[in-house]
Amino acid sequence: MFSAKFRSILLCGVATVLISGCGIIPSDNTTSKSGWLAGLYIKDGNTEAAEATVLYSQGKFKEALELCDKSLNHNPRNQQALLVGALTAEKLGRYNRARQYYEDLIIIDGTDTSVLGSKSGTPEKISRIANQRLRSISIKQSKLVIENNKFDISPEAAKNQNKNTINKALRQKSVAKSKPAPSADSLFTASEQNAISRFLVLKEMAENDYISKEEFLTRRNANIGALLPLTKKTPGVDVYRPVPSPDLIIERITILKEGVETRAVTPREFAAERELIVEALMQPNPRERSKPKAPSKNILSAAKDIRKLEALYDLNLITSAEKSAEKAAIEKYLGINKNPQPQQIQPQINTPSQAVPQSNEAQAAPVGIVEVKTTVEEVPIPLKQKVDTVTQNDNSVALVTTTQNVAQPQPQNIVPAVSSPF
Repeated sequence: MFSAKFRSILLCGVATVLISGCGIIPSDNTTSKSGWLAGLYIKDGNTEAAEATVLYSQGKFKEALELCDKSLNHNPRNQQALLVGALTAEKLGRYNRARQYYEDLIIIDGTDTSVLGSKSGTPEKISRIANQRLRSISIKQSKLVIENNKFDISPEAAKNQNKNTINKALRQKSVAKSKPAPSADSLFTASEQNAISRFLVLKEMAENDYISKEEFLTRRNANIGALLPLTKKTPGVDVYRPVPSPDLIIERITILKEGVETRAVTPREFAAERELIVEALMQPNPRERSKPKAPSKNILSAAKDIRKLEALYDLNLITSAEKSAEKAAIEKYLGINKNPQPQQIQPQINTPSQAVPQSNEAQAAPVGIVEVKTTVEEVPIPLKQKVDTVTQNDNSVALVTTTQNVAQPQPQNIVPAVSSPF
């Protein structure tokens, strides 16, 4: 009998626990993604997170970060604590911890909003703020260190970054033309890839109004020989040196521009760093130029040079006219498509050694005609002779005059037909 009562009491206790336990299982959708256990901690850590926010606004970053850590010990998914902790870590220069907090916020992808860290100054989703801040940290961690107008980057890092950028651009063009994409390594050397990356950056900066039309044309035309070695002047030696990827440089300038808009960077600071980057990228008047490239002497090398031209044209770095001129130069040096030049007729002009001797006989000159000899020291070619007869009284004087007809150089269109805003 005692055992039966004990059994009934035990069953009642278990039932009570089960019934009361159902009340802690959340019925809303806020924690359905992470499981009902997360609901147990949904409110934990809010007090510490609120205090940390106040300390952050007061500039007490170390104390704020300590409170954020306490909040996250109670609830690792507290979005306010993660956001304030990330912003505070940025202020303290602890970018790795800030990156970790931002990545956690992106994974959580909650619906909470905040003004902290918002560029617009209005409440935004915390996950969106985390995305923007994480991108900013990536730029800060990969600084553009420039010394003596040169980017401080290793050749290996530059090669990997530039190869990926060029391959990506070539794939996009190939998809549009429905043809297989060439590989950057199969066409261009590491030095040539550095030069191509610099021109890609210069073009993109012009398209985004980070440099003016004059800056673009001056720097491009002074160094275009890196892409067209047989028909253009040799570029500066710095064009072939290692350079960060175009994405990294453009992102850096974009962050600086956004910093001006949010008053985090002054316009003078932005202009100074932008000028430093542009000058290190490509100089308008190179002090030292590279050596001329020798033309290809065999069919295989010439074919590869022509494939390079096609790739550069697909990247919108050279014009159609520039491509045609460089291709003709490649074929000319190879012995193909040699068009004979029209021969110019040399005019016969009396020189001092060929002067007609004076004579009193009628055979030397007709009656009433006096021949005037001219001495020509230097006559440009081609020339035309023109004889005019002037009658004065009874005597006619034959005047031999020379008229220069020197071909004037045709004006060259310096504005390249590239994909740019001009």
